[in-house]
Amino acid sequence: MEGDRVGQLQRELLIHLLDHRGQQVRFEADQWTTEFGILRKFSQEDALGVKQALRSLEMSRLIYRRVQYVIGFSEPKLVYSLTPSGHRKAVDLRRAMDLKLPPEPETPDLGPGAGPRYTDPPETAAPEP
Repeated sequence: MEGDRVGQLQRELLIHLLDHRGQQVRFEADQWTTEFGILRKFSQEDALGVKQALRSLEMSRLIYRRVQYVIGFSEPKLVYSLTPSGHRKAVDLRRAMDLKLPPEPETPDLGPGAGPRYTDPPETAAPEP
């Protein structure tokens, strides 16, 4: 059961970073993308568990960290951001939440060309007024 909670925390962190991505690349970052802001947002969780989840996401190359100026601070801070693959995963998680679908089970990375292929959902015709 502990693994389920860690996976859920990682999914929540990805969605949190998706929601607070803003204009980080070109301008100052949002305070909620700093380690301190993330720990404040997830204050009901164990701080060590949140840090381990961030590290695991970073090792999986779904997020990365960098030093950047943050809105409201005079000194640059450590900021977390989504990688392109992390962004895709977060968008998929957000869509699954919006559709109330259970998240897809994790599949091991077997290299390029292996595993299921992504296909667009079938188009549905909009009702005519």
